Amino acid sequence: MKPGDVAVVALAAAVVAASWVIFWGPAAAGERAHIVVTGGESLDLSLAGDRDLEVEGLIGTSVIRIRDGRVRFVDSPCVARYCVHAGWLESAGDVAACLPNGVVVEVTGRRESYDALSF
Repeated sequence: MKPGDVAVVALAAAVVAASWVIFWGPAAAGERAHIVVTGGESLDLSLAGDRDLEVEGLIGTSVIRIRDGRVRFVDSPCVARYCVHAGWLESAGDVAACLPNGVVVEVTGRRESYDALSF
């Protein structure tokens, strides 16, 4: 291996490491909850206050709770309740959705994390 080869490999490794830190490093804490209802309202709420919201979706009412800088589905009319089982969302970029009810909750902030699907 020649010195130029070593330099190219070292530069490539540095670029990969820097990309990982920039795009897949830890996400910033969430600041706001963006709630979207299919064919209906869109809410953008601060995560600073504690409250419960009742959001009317396509098949019924979803209950969304904001506490201690986090947000989650507490109840929803869907059968599988994957949205409720998603638990607390607290980092920018975290998303939970009740697809049958058409309600999506996304945490936004200064810096969002990426995964293989959203990148």
